[in-house]
Amino acid sequence: MLTPTNLQIQTLRLYGELISRRPSYGGRLIFTCGDACSATGLPAAVSIAGGTTLLLDPDTATVKSVFRTGGLDFVVNTLDEAVRVLKNEVRKQTPLSVALTADPAVILAELRERGLQPDLEVSIGGTATNLALTTLQLSTADGLIQPTEHALAWLAARDWSETWLPTETTADLRTLDARLISHLTDDLRRQWLTRIPHYQRPASNSGRAIWLTPSEQSAIAS
Repeated sequence: MLTPTNLQIQTLRLYGELISRRPSYGGRLIFTCGDACSATGLPAAVSIAGGTTLLLDPDTATVKSVFRTGGLDFVVNTLDEAVRVLKNEVRKQTPLSVALTADPAVILAELRERGLQPDLEVSIGGTATNLALTTLQLSTADGLIQPTEHALAWLAARDWSETWLPTETTADLRTLDARLISHLTDDLRRQWLTRIPHYQRPASNSGRAIWLTPSEQSAIAS
């Protein structure tokens, strides 16, 4: 399991990988598969980007832990339950995450048999299933995903750099978030700031990961 700080940093990177490719994922179903995939930060990143996530995670203990801390919306045991939950939310373009705890081989076969095809599969440090229309393959180093060249170019075009702003208390973090929101005018970063506390409450007293320009960094530090 990632530390709260690294989890938030990785979630920001995943959010960047998503929104650098399209500004909103409303009505899109994102899929990922593997042991403890629910603890990668992907469900939060997709929900913040407006999308819906299906996670095929056989690690029941990790799924329950992430669910208890707000990182997942639903946990189910069968594909029928998952489809029932996801169907209307995808149609309504409602951000939602569903973890399915079952044997991946069995469920993948069932998904293919039914012809259920997600819009995007995100594979983190593993082998993709090639189930979805499109696959985003991400590599890891030192336990964290590494930004792709695409995401780095997207950040560079905006003069944004990944920044970690530490805080000591929950009150300090709320004050910091309010200050950041008052300085930043773009929807993408404000969306991140307003939504991430809902999904990662354990990280609430450690600090905030955010993309900032050099001038914004100076303004926040002053």
